[in-house]
Amino acid sequence: MFQRTIKGEFKKIARYTVLFFLILSMGYLTIAVIVKTNENRIQRENVLNVQRELADVEREIISNKINRLVSDVLYMADSFQLNSTGEDGYANLKRQWLVFSERKKIYDQIRFIDMNGDERVRVNYSDTGAQIVGDAELQSKKDRYYFGDTITLQKNQVCISPLDLNVENGEVEQPEKPMIRLSTPCYDSNGQQQGIVVLNYSAQDMLQQVKNIASTGIGAVYMLNADGYWLYNSADSSTEWSFMYKDRTQHSFAATYPTVWQQILPSNNGVWVSDQGVFNYTNVLANQAFVLESGEGGIHMAGGDWYIVSYIAPQSKVGRLFTGGMATLVLETMQENPFVYLMILAVAFLLASFVFFNKLERDRIRYFSEYDVMTGVYNRRAGFAKLDQLYKAGSRHECHISICFIDINGLKEVNDFLGHEAGDELILTVAEGIRQHIRKTDFVSRLGGDEFLIVFETALKEQAEAIWQNIVQYYEKINEHENRKYLVSVSHGIETFHCDTNEYIDSVINHADEKMYNEKREIKKNLRVIRDLQGDAVSLQTLADYM
Repeated sequence: MFQRTIKGEFKKIARYTVLFFLILSMGYLTIAVIVKTNENRIQRENVLNVQRELADVEREIISNKINRLVSDVLYMADSFQLNSTGEDGYANLKRQWLVFSERKKIYDQIRFIDMNGDERVRVNYSDTGAQIVGDAELQSKKDRYYFGDTITLQKNQVCISPLDLNVENGEVEQPEKPMIRLSTPCYDSNGQQQGIVVLNYSAQDMLQQVKNIASTGIGAVYMLNADGYWLYNSADSSTEWSFMYKDRTQHSFAATYPTVWQQILPSNNGVWVSDQGVFNYTNVLANQAFVLESGEGGIHMAGGDWYIVSYIAPQSKVGRLFTGGMATLVLETMQENPFVYLMILAVAFLLASFVFFNKLERDRIRYFSEYDVMTGVYNRRAGFAKLDQLYKAGSRHECHISICFIDINGLKEVNDFLGHEAGDELILTVAEGIRQHIRKTDFVSRLGGDEFLIVFETALKEQAEAIWQNIVQYYEKINEHENRKYLVSVSHGIETFHCDTNEYIDSVINHADEKMYNEKREIKKNLRVIRDLQGDAVSLQTLADYM
C-alpha cells in the first residue's frame, strides 16, 4: 500500500525543484538587478564624461585651427599695410606672400581684392608649389558673398565663410576639396582701407584631425554646419556635404533628428537622451574663437556656427544603458550569467530532493503509525483516535454515528488448514469489500487479526445496515463465482449513538461487539468455511476429523 504512495509522491520532486528554482532565481535576479542598476548608473556617467571630453577635444582642435588661420589672415593684412604703395605693382608683397604660401602649404589661394571687388594680387598653391598669378588672369570678385560680407567689417575683424566644397565652373570639384575662406579688411600705411585680404584654406587637414579624435570615441561623431547638414559623419560618409548637391539636400541631421536639432540650436552644449539615442553636443566658434587682447577685432561667421555631436545608437550595448527599461535590464542580467542559473537549478534539485525524501520519510512514519500494514486501513489506535475526534466535533450539535463491529468467521481454520497465505488473502478480501462499499465520509480500522470496525458518519442503524448488505453481497459473489478453497464469511453488529447524549463510545462499541457475537454464535452452528475437493463446504467437525 505504501509503495503505491511512494510512486505517486515521487512526482512532487519535479514541482519542488521548479519551486525552489523560481525562488532562488528571483532572489538572485533581484540582487543582480540592483547591482547592475548601480553599475549602469556609473557606466552612464563615465560614458557621458568620455563623450563630453571627446566633444570638447574636437571643439578645441577646430578652435585652435581657426585661431591660427585668423592669425594668418591678420598677418597678411599687416603685411599688406607694410607693402601697400603699389608703385612696383606690389612686387615685394607678392614675394612675401609667395614665400608664406610655400611654407604653409595649406592655402590654395592668397588674394588681395581692392575696394571695387577686383583681384589685384593672387598666389595659388598646388602640388607643384606656390605660384604668383599673372595680372591677365586676375578676376572680379565683387559679386562674391565673402567680398560683400568683409568689405564692411572693422579693422581686425575676420569673416569666416561656410565650410563647403570647392566649386569649379558651377560643379563640385572632384575629388571633393573642403574649403574655408577667411577674409579681413586691409589698410595702407595711412590707415585708409584699400580692400580685403582673402585666404582660401583647404580644410582637409582639420577634418582629418577631427576624424582621428572621433576614432577614439564610443559611438559616432558628427560635425554639423549651422543648417544641420553633416560636414563630417564618422558612421556614414555618404551623408556628408549633402547641401552641395541638388539631389541630396533632403539628407541632413536636422531632417533625421528634428527634435534633437531643435534642442541643440538654442544652447551652447548639453546632452539629449531619447528613444533615438544619446546625443552629446557642443558648438564650436560662437563668434568668440578669436578676440585680440586689446578687445578689438573678433570673427564674423558668414555661414553660422558649427556643432560637434557625439551620438550613441539606442540599439547598441552602450545605448541600452540610457534607453533600455527595466525589462531590458532584467533580460540583459539573465543573459549575462547563464551558468549561474544552471548552478541554481542544481541547488534547487538538491534542496527539492532533501525536502522530498524528508517528507517521504515523515509520511512513511506517519503511515505505519496510522495504517495497518497488510490491509491499508486505519490501525486500532488511529481508528479510535479518528472516532474520538468525530465524536468531539459532533458533540457540539445534533448528530448520529453508527458503528459496525466485524469479525471474520473461520480465519483460524483457514490459516491452520490452508496456510497463512490463504488466511492473509481472506483478510485482504474482507478489507477490500468494506473499502469499496462504504461512503467517502465513512472509514474502517482493523482492531486485530480478524476484527474490523466500520464507522458510518451521520448514518442511522438502518442506513448502516443497508451499506453492510452491499458488502455481504460482494462476499457472496466471490463465494459464488471464484473457485477459492474457502468461503468468505463475516459476522457483524451495528449500534448507533447520538452525539448530543452522554453515552460513552466504549459502551456503544461494546454493544456492537455483543451483537456481533450473538450473530456469530448463530452462524457457527452451520458454518462450513473450508471447501472439499469438489468445491463443497466442509463443516468444522469434518475439518477437525481431517486434522
